[in-house]
Amino acid sequence: MRRTTAVSAIAVAATLLAGCGVGSKSSSADANKTVSTTAALSGSITFQTWSLKNDKFTPYFNTLIAAFKQAHPGTDVNWIDQPGDGYPTKVASQVSTGSLPDVINLPPDIAHSVAKTGNLLDLKQNDPTLATDYVKSGLAAYNYQDVSGGSQDFGFPWYLGTDVSYWNKTMMAKDGLDATKPPKTFDDLVAQAKIMHDASGGKDYLMSRAPGLSDIANTGTKLLTADGTKFAFNTAPAEAMLDKYTAAYKAGYLPSNVLDNSYEGNSTLFSKQQVAWTTGGGNLITSLQQDNPTLAPNVLPSPALDTAPLYVQGLSVSSKSKNLPLALAFAEFVTNNANQTAFVKLAPGFLPGSAASANDPQYTKSDGTPQGDAAVIAYQDMQTAVNFTPPIWTDAMNTILNQEIAKAMTGKETSKQALDNTVNQANALLTQ
Repeated sequence: MRRTTAVSAIAVAATLLAGCGVGSKSSSADANKTVSTTAALSGSITFQTWSLKNDKFTPYFNTLIAAFKQAHPGTDVNWIDQPGDGYPTKVASQVSTGSLPDVINLPPDIAHSVAKTGNLLDLKQNDPTLATDYVKSGLAAYNYQDVSGGSQDFGFPWYLGTDVSYWNKTMMAKDGLDATKPPKTFDDLVAQAKIMHDASGGKDYLMSRAPGLSDIANTGTKLLTADGTKFAFNTAPAEAMLDKYTAAYKAGYLPSNVLDNSYEGNSTLFSKQQVAWTTGGGNLITSLQQDNPTLAPNVLPSPALDTAPLYVQGLSVSSKSKNLPLALAFAEFVTNNANQTAFVKLAPGFLPGSAASANDPQYTKSDGTPQGDAAVIAYQDMQTAVNFTPPIWTDAMNTILNQEIAKAMTGKETSKQALDNTVNQANALLTQ
């Protein structure tokens, strides 16, 4: 997915600030500050979003800020927005120059790098209802083992995404499968992929992508060491999973070009009705009704295989803010249930990070249509979804993983060699 706006970008890992030269260390005491919430709010703060100042979202934020100021006379919020491209570099510059905004939109990976410098406020000790007001899966994304042993939280979950499985029921029925009884696990997927392959003479596919980091994590493998500082996913379960993918590839259950540059991607192949399974957000069927109306009626949703991935955007508070009471109050206001759900209505396919949204029928009760089912499934998936990508994982490391997986699946290396090589090379990159 191309990075265009923050809304479309949360499924894409941002470049780590560590690679952008963040070097401004702040005292750990800054993160541990206790914010006074008894005095009346006054003064001004700066609020920064990521590629959200446009025709679609600007009216929302103008109304939001006006409502906050009306509720708290004598306060002012200066809203600034940064373009989608180069955001990690911009934040790195703000940290190093001491100009980090009071309230700032950060995904977990960028927040991690800023938190390591001591420039983000620990929200756990400053919001007594944090654990009950926000979705636990979202909060977990802002909790880092290599920062205070994972005892602090550095972001309010704001808008979240996850994956739902989608099945082409016509293709499946033709090849002896039932889309109302789709695979629930990776092993189920391989078994049904074999049925489809054999019934179609190798012309139809259920599987159409190589494994990645999330597949390794879904084996129960911990991607990082206990202290969160190194990779350690070269485990026997991960090796077994890669062996199964390799066997499926050799048997022809995946397109032959899935490992080379001519591969068009799973979603494109699904749209062309060349494969019968893809994943996407809770609004995929609605999108298909506009973009591919002949396919949309043939699509049925189901929960993501095994554990769903979580994509997160959140709001963090600068520990260096000169007006911490106002900054904390505004961040809480933006991310309260009413304001989150209003925001998400402008961002189809995303879900609020507020726990109270579980009481909203639009997220918990289907209207009986496949699209209605998909929306509810997405919300249910989000509750247990996991942000699989470690904050120290980079694009360069992902390239190495993809190359090593390709070597294993084409028989040039064993699965163990591929995983060992990836872990060793990724850990070496951490020291550069």
